[in-house]
Amino acid sequence: MTQSKSPFHGGRLALVVLFLIGFWLVLQLTLFRFQVLDHDRFSQYAYKQYYKKITLKARRGTIYDRDGDKMATNVMYYDFAADPLMVENRSALARQLASRLRREQSYYKRRLGMKNHFVYLDRRVPLEKANPLLTISDKGFIKIKSFGRYYPYGSYAAQLLGFTDPDNRGLAGLELQYKKELTGHDGQALLQYNARRFVSYNIDEPLVKPRPGNDLVLTIDKDIQTVVENALRDGLKRTRAKSGMAIVLDPNTGQVLAMANAPGFDPNKPGGSPEANKRNRAVTDAFEPGSTMKMFTAAALLQERLHKPEDIVFCENGRYKLYDHTIRDTKKHGWLSFRKVIEKSSNIGMIKLTDNLPSNTLFRYLRSFGFGQKPGAGLTGEAAGSLKQPATWSGLSKASISIGQEVSVTALQVTAAFAALVNGGYLYRPYVVAGIRDSRGAWVEKTDVREVRQVISAEVSERLKDFMRGVVKQGTGQKAALKNVVAGGKTGTAQKFNRSTGRYEPGKYVASFIGFAPYEAPRYVCAVFYDEPRTHYYGGDAAGPVFARILNQILHFDVKTIDHKVRPESRSYQIAQKTRSLPDMNGWELQTVLSLLDERDYDVEVLGDGALVKTVSLKEDEARVEAAEDETSMERLPDLRGLTLRQALGRLDLSRVKIRLQGSGRVYKQSLSPGTRVSKPLSLKLFLK
Repeated sequence: MTQSKSPFHGGRLALVVLFLIGFWLVLQLTLFRFQVLDHDRFSQYAYKQYYKKITLKARRGTIYDRDGDKMATNVMYYDFAADPLMVENRSALARQLASRLRREQSYYKRRLGMKNHFVYLDRRVPLEKANPLLTISDKGFIKIKSFGRYYPYGSYAAQLLGFTDPDNRGLAGLELQYKKELTGHDGQALLQYNARRFVSYNIDEPLVKPRPGNDLVLTIDKDIQTVVENALRDGLKRTRAKSGMAIVLDPNTGQVLAMANAPGFDPNKPGGSPEANKRNRAVTDAFEPGSTMKMFTAAALLQERLHKPEDIVFCENGRYKLYDHTIRDTKKHGWLSFRKVIEKSSNIGMIKLTDNLPSNTLFRYLRSFGFGQKPGAGLTGEAAGSLKQPATWSGLSKASISIGQEVSVTALQVTAAFAALVNGGYLYRPYVVAGIRDSRGAWVEKTDVREVRQVISAEVSERLKDFMRGVVKQGTGQKAALKNVVAGGKTGTAQKFNRSTGRYEPGKYVASFIGFAPYEAPRYVCAVFYDEPRTHYYGGDAAGPVFARILNQILHFDVKTIDHKVRPESRSYQIAQKTRSLPDMNGWELQTVLSLLDERDYDVEVLGDGALVKTVSLKEDEARVEAAEDETSMERLPDLRGLTLRQALGRLDLSRVKIRLQGSGRVYKQSLSPGTRVSKPLSLKLFLK
């Protein structure tokens, strides 16, 4: 008799089949979601797990003066740190650090007593100071190599150059204005990890080598700049002025040879100075020029043939009533010729001489000299000053403007205009950047001399020079006279105008002297300004001697022999000198090595095409660098503690060392001790935090 199937067993089999079909469908849907719908998201997860991009920093471009001396460069320094839990002898290490660095032994003992794996002991230590400490073999002592911006002349031309942040990004001055040109382009390496966390360069994505920034070449002469800085600073102390400015200009090209502001700041330590000290007042601050403006009024009178140098005018014995306003001279002059009005700087005489000069004509000449417009040097913060349209002038305006009131100028603007008075009448655009060069020294861009216009004739220019020679010889500028060289110039003593009260402030002046030399063929125009001097407030007394000191020195430079040129007076402002105390650079990134050798003024020859350095050979002033793509001559393991992952990998020969990683950040520990001989392929674990 045949037994029928149980309904129970048939139902269970159906459930199993349905479950398997459902499971298969869920699995297929899940795979579809992973492989199709969420493919990009999971690919990114995998990429992050198995690949890491490492940035190879580009070298920032150097800023040179006109003779090729470095005014802003990149120098190597060390940050010293420690793993206090691994330090072998805290007292000995603290003693060694205190003997070489800037802090007391107790400070280092306190830092070394902290209960964590990483503490900084000192930062930005120059290579010369760091070198003796690099031999310390304590396992807990960490040496971190880096590069930063360095200004060899400290505060000299600091407001013009500007400064950078700790990441070498321009924050002010030319460093900010030309940040795109100076910064360059970082390179990149792609690291690939396998399942055991070994790391190597991805051969499918080769190294992208960093491209160095371009270099700036300035018109500034660092020797002239040095003279100007020292003289301006000493004059600031003598006059007890609030601040000072000085400019030296080539009147035949518009090239700025020196630009100084005092008080200044050290761009190597910009955080230690007030913000006001970092402003380039020579291009940003506008002020009433006072009697230096009389030379431009005189230029208009002579060019329009309204007066001759011998024409005389009565100066009212020092007081002259114009409408309801009293004009005063510092002395009672009586009758003066046009020439003597300039020499004695008579306000009354100049106003009377200007009586038959139409307002529109005076305005036209002042605009032609560049007043009321930006000088065109292209510097950040460049101001235009102010020169009102004649339609808005009051009955007093022409008289006031003719003697340097109701008009404002900047130091650079009036210096460039003054050059046109003595060079035959030609106004040139002033400029400070001669050009841009690439890292190989080829010109990328050059600045051309630009003549804006001829304002006055050569004959009028010669008469004005003669007027200004008299100012220095027997007029208000006698303290500006030079030794064995004939010079000319004009003094200025401008009472400061308070815009909030609408009145001139008693006892507050801008004292100035603008002059030129030599008389026959002017090579230099030099302008000196002091804001609110307290001991000497007349321009001839406050600024005249500073002009004389500057020109006496720079006129005697031997431009063909650098040994005869003036050097910085303080050792702290000298250009960094070459040294043979260089560290072992095998395994370093090529751009880092090139920066260091460039800082030491070596002529470098690079052999090979790679991002890392295999060998460095030094001979006298020459260096030969052999580059390799991803292999280095590494006989022993370097000390990697304190380095970023990028820096650590740059020190290793990855064909001979397999890397395992734990954590992220900086290396604080390595599984094999520094100095371990690499005689065969090794496995090295790096601990990061």
